Amino acid sequence: MASSPHTPRRSWGDTADTGRAARRERTARPSPFTDASVAGGKVGTGYLATTGETGLRAHAYPQYLTAPRVRVVVTELRAVYWGLRRILAAHPGRPVEVRVDNLDALDLLHEWQRGGYWMPDGYETRLRSQGRTHSLVKLQMYAEYTSGLTFVHEKAHVGNPLNEAADSLAKLGLRSVRGRVSAAEIPRLVPLWASGALAEYRRGRG
Repeated sequence: MASSPHTPRRSWGDTADTGRAARRERTARPSPFTDASVAGGKVGTGYLATTGETGLRAHAYPQYLTAPRVRVVVTELRAVYWGLRRILAAHPGRPVEVRVDNLDALDLLHEWQRGGYWMPDGYETRLRSQGRTHSLVKLQMYAEYTSGLTFVHEKAHVGNPLNEAADSLAKLGLRSVRGRVSAAEIPRLVPLWASGALAEYRRGRG
């Protein structure tokens, strides 16, 4: 996806840490919660893991490339890719459970785990400039070949703090790339929101 010169890509990632509870979570299975936000020709993705890794990305997505419903699924899958990539790098060899609230995206992830190769309708898989591989193709490879990896449905907007935070991060990225939030604010807001959500999540777990 190419971004316009007036809508640069925004990306930010950090690790939120809330002390002793965060250290306990690092011994458990990492579980990133992912989400996406789409408005016209702009998209945002966000993720927050039980182990503290968090981040967002946002950029232009020309509307002529795919239908609106497909654009949502592609962006949801991109959120999974960026969150999973971060977790696999931070916790090599550990089982990972990804929590996804979009059922169409989840169906494709399960299909890929079974060795399927289908992509969302209209998603272009030809190599990009300089031979780069598309993120969904790399996600497909993760799904098929990463041992100990599971994808689980997380019902949206029922009060899970990490799901709500992933949603908020995706919307924050979208608002930034649409010029409604200063990009300079993102490095301050992301760890602030992530730390608050993690603290609430851990309180709920006792």
